[in-house]
Amino acid sequence: MTVLVEAPRVNANEDNLQLIEIRVAQGERVEQGTILFVLETTKAAVEVDAPEAGTVGLLDIKVGDFVPVGATLCKILDENSNAVVGETSAADVGASEVAITAKARKAASELGVNLADVIPSNGRIGEAEVRAAAGRRSAAKRAEPGGPSSVAFSRRAVIIGGGGHAACLIDALDGAGYDIVGCTDQALPAGHHVCGGISVIGTEDCLERLFAEGTRYAFIGIGGAQSSQVRRAMYERATAMGFVLPPVIHPSAIVSKATRIGHGCHILAGASIGPRCTIGNNVIVNQGTIVCHDSVVQDNAHLTPGAIIAGGVGIGALTVVGMGATVLLGVQIGADCLIHNGAHISANVADNTIVDAQGRRHLR
Repeated sequence: MTVLVEAPRVNANEDNLQLIEIRVAQGERVEQGTILFVLETTKAAVEVDAPEAGTVGLLDIKVGDFVPVGATLCKILDENSNAVVGETSAADVGASEVAITAKARKAASELGVNLADVIPSNGRIGEAEVRAAAGRRSAAKRAEPGGPSSVAFSRRAVIIGGGGHAACLIDALDGAGYDIVGCTDQALPAGHHVCGGISVIGTEDCLERLFAEGTRYAFIGIGGAQSSQVRRAMYERATAMGFVLPPVIHPSAIVSKATRIGHGCHILAGASIGPRCTIGNNVIVNQGTIVCHDSVVQDNAHLTPGAIIAGGVGIGALTVVGMGATVLLGVQIGADCLIHNGAHISANVADNTIVDAQGRRHLR
């Protein structure tokens, strides 16, 4: 079996990345999760790891190359593959076998698609080919006898949530090239206008249908002024369904090229992130927030509008830092904490702690 390692989408507004580091050699045996490459756009950098264990195939790229999103960076060959490292195998070019990406296999399993029924593109089967097969099947079921059964696919996206954060996302995504089909929301009625001509189209129950019809991208339009638990649960659900959750960086945000941004992050209008920071997955750096050099923000955290994070600060997973709060140089804040609006944090904060505006602390 051959698994393709592809260049991911890091910035919603950019279709090309620059290869800045190669951490493996052709023919090297790697484990699942091994970091293979580091790529960057003008605003962020990302590590690309091995989707499965195996041997690194032909490396036909070099540091400094610019590669388009979705381009093949290398192939991972399993130990039973007949392919010869550094050469093109019969499986890669033969009529009976094609290269299938790990994401394609996952999507096929979730959608109940037989990979034998998927039409390859240029000798490979990726997510798009699997979703196209699922869409054709869905369209055929809905079509009248003898009627057409084709489905057009594009950069269709859905926003999960229809409140204030969803409106901020719509604003940040303007001009990014996504075709936003609408928002889902558990409370707001269908037809409710959210922002920029985008309305609620139903509840989360319609996500599977949208995915099967070719909506590849999702954005979590759920904020959370006091807790990130709901946002985390929805991020995990959307990821499990197979949606791609790209980071969103507002055009007015300032993000150092030496900072790494995780999947599903939202860097909103006027935010500023300094060099050598690490921003985890599904993090919100809200409007006007400042994150200084060498800080680390863990998964699912929310830095609300106007928070100021000094250099070398650590923010734990699921922690919410309130509006106008300040965190001094080097301070470490634990996981699942709530820092109230205007609080001044000058000493480390333990996990599961609430700090009010006067500095008083108690467990959640």
